[in-house]
Amino acid sequence: MKSRREYFRSRRLFMFLAFALYCAVIFLIQMCFIVNGGYSTLFAMISLLFVIAVICSILGHRGKDYLFCPKCGSKKIVQTTLFGIPAVIHDECPDCHEKIDLDKPINKE
Repeated sequence: MKSRREYFRSRRLFMFLAFALYCAVIFLIQMCFIVNGGYSTLFAMISLLFVIAVICSILGHRGKDYLFCPKCGSKKIVQTTLFGIPAVIHDECPDCHEKIDLDKPINKE
């Protein structure tokens, strides 16, 4: 099994990638109003990027299940940004003040 730090890094990567792809989809939708032709190409690109963004969002949210304090179960060890992208993981639980070994595999606790 992976450690909490690895789950944090993979979740941050997937959530950031999904956010960037959603922004690209919004940009391409706006391009539809500017471009005179080529709607099928834009529609194919929008569909492909949107599907990849949804898959990245699902994979990012799946890693959220492992980011908690093993003693009290608090999920406050991870601080997120405005768009829900994880920014910082703490090695001390803010609720029970228990020291958490972030590099220890999940199944060893």
